[in-house]
Amino acid sequence: MAIYYFDIDDNGSVFPDEVGTECTGLDVKREAISALVGMIGESLPDGDHHRLEIKVRNDSGNVVLRLALNFDVESDDLSDMHRTQRYS
Repeated sequence: MAIYYFDIDDNGSVFPDEVGTECTGLDVKREAISALVGMIGESLPDGDHHRLEIKVRNDSGNVVLRLALNFDVESDDLSDMHRTQRYS
């Protein structure tokens, strides 16, 4: 097994993994997806835009996998919609 480093970018705040995780090449993708899913509940929603990204590096420092999730909200003026629904 090799050691992989899972660097996290949480909406521009970067947290490099300095310890690493020992896993097989096949488990790297599964570990990264699991980490990203776990971050969703902690990070979203905190506004109309949020980006979560994980870059996985090998022992040589090469990025071997990158996962990203973008959360974007676009809406019209919801105050008009609420007023219309309430008085209908």
